[in-house]
Amino acid sequence: MRTPAVPAARRPAEPAPEPSRTRGHRHWSLLLVVVLPAVAIGLLGHHRRWVGDDALIYTRAVRQILAGNGPVLNLGERAESSTGTLWQWLVALGGLLTSADPALVAVALGLVTTVAGWLLAGDAARRLFPGRARLLPVGALVLLPVPAVWDYATSGLETGLATCWLAACWWLLVRAYRSTSPSYAQLLCTAVVFGLGPLVRPDLALVTGVFLVVGYALLRPRPRRALGLGAAALALPLAYEIFRAGYYGVLVPLPGLTKEASQAVWLRGLAYAWNFVGPYHLWTPALLLLALLPLARKAAASRRALLLAAAPVVSGLLCLVYVVRVGGDFMHARMLLPGLFLVLLPLWALPLSRRVAATAGGLGVWACCCLLLWRAPAESAHFQVYDQHLGYQRITGVRHPTEQRDHRVAGNPYDAQVRRAAAGGRPTLVIETGFNRSYRLLPLSERFGAPVAGTRVMLGHGGLVVPLDGLAVDPQGLSYPLAAHVERTRIGKAGHDKRLPEAWIIADYTDPGTALPPGVDASAVAAARRALSCGPLAELQDSVRAPLTFDRFLRNLTGSWQRTSFRFPADPHEAEAALCPRR
Repeated sequence: MRTPAVPAARRPAEPAPEPSRTRGHRHWSLLLVVVLPAVAIGLLGHHRRWVGDDALIYTRAVRQILAGNGPVLNLGERAESSTGTLWQWLVALGGLLTSADPALVAVALGLVTTVAGWLLAGDAARRLFPGRARLLPVGALVLLPVPAVWDYATSGLETGLATCWLAACWWLLVRAYRSTSPSYAQLLCTAVVFGLGPLVRPDLALVTGVFLVVGYALLRPRPRRALGLGAAALALPLAYEIFRAGYYGVLVPLPGLTKEASQAVWLRGLAYAWNFVGPYHLWTPALLLLALLPLARKAAASRRALLLAAAPVVSGLLCLVYVVRVGGDFMHARMLLPGLFLVLLPLWALPLSRRVAATAGGLGVWACCCLLLWRAPAESAHFQVYDQHLGYQRITGVRHPTEQRDHRVAGNPYDAQVRRAAAGGRPTLVIETGFNRSYRLLPLSERFGAPVAGTRVMLGHGGLVVPLDGLAVDPQGLSYPLAAHVERTRIGKAGHDKRLPEAWIIADYTDPGTALPPGVDASAVAAARRALSCGPLAELQDSVRAPLTFDRFLRNLTGSWQRTSFRFPADPHEAEAALCPRR
């Protein structure tokens, strides 16, 4: 059958031949805005490749997944130690496909996703100004000279994935903005990607919310279609949240509980922000970019253009404020990078003009100083913020500590204690009482079915040393539900405010009647044992250690809200008085 001819009036017009000048602009933009920044961040990130202790928390969970034990840190205890859910499963997939060291997989994926994010950011800038003029990479020039950006292109953490996801959201929004009639499939894909924020990192739910609202305001889909797109955006995060609540018994990963992410610690957060802004004199590019405000007002003359630019800027500012509010982090600059990246996306590249060229020139001078002269201190005494990359080079003695074996430093006393305990033939609990200095060894209760359990404040290294069938116990609560739910009693190093007293660990991991070594308060251990059997604390223990039957899943799910908010006193005597009814 012959295909009917399309009437002449309906035939799409043939595209006019592209002028050589426009082609030149496009080639210029492709090279200067898309290719060169991405190549530069790839080379700099590779030059600074590494993994730190927090990345080893991910790799232990990944090793448990690949061993068929599920997304846990320890056998027999359902605890979510990975803040970046999607990152954990992405590294697990990479390990499954390659059989490589999960730390190396995380380094490679971090670098690939970072470069992909920069490519998407550059291409989004080209789509904003399609063939109109030569573009200068103004926003990219602010990020590229900052050493912290290079460090977290790898590190084994989810920062690279966050960069890629943020850039993908912006690219999809710009694409929909430029499309005269985006297809439903295109909008569906956009909605699904927007919805991934909570799975990349829980705090990136802020970005998901802003982009969904702006996307709706820009595109104005019909109500029925809008409901479908909203359902598509929420489907994956909602499904995983139901799984999380039923499997782990709480609504957020344990690091969110132990860091008390719902509480405000403004003073420490401001100190953390200054630890980033001060060393690199970041107020300089901020003032230079203010000179572009008249151009921004002109470019955003329409309501739609203003809405488009508002998505990354508003969500970026919200992310920055949130990080400051919760007290920042102990890793220099890491938590502020996604917010800064978002704010700079609308300015990633701008059409060449005198004002833009002058601003780019000023940024170039600042960038040279940043590259050659300015560095953050290795350690900030105020609230303890560290250059983790430099720190782990010193700890391991390796320039590029990218493998798990790099972190098993020869002669480490904790490693030796755990090895001896595991080879002793009797289940043993190793409690580190002084960092790399002193230890208590007690009989580990046989009900755990583990050859050895060890406590260490460096959970990543502890999880690397303790075998997968052993128990890596974190007294600070990043993977130990009991420690995560203890009340915060001090404000110190971010993420390390809590420290579960050893009386609780002894009561939890040893049998009643166990002989206690000198220096251990027997009354505190007895009070902790009783408190562990009372009320919500007993229910907390059951939620993560009882066999996962369908009934247990439902009880976990329905009680997840109360369990998430539950806290108990760190002092065993106070906890016993508060939780256990008097007889």
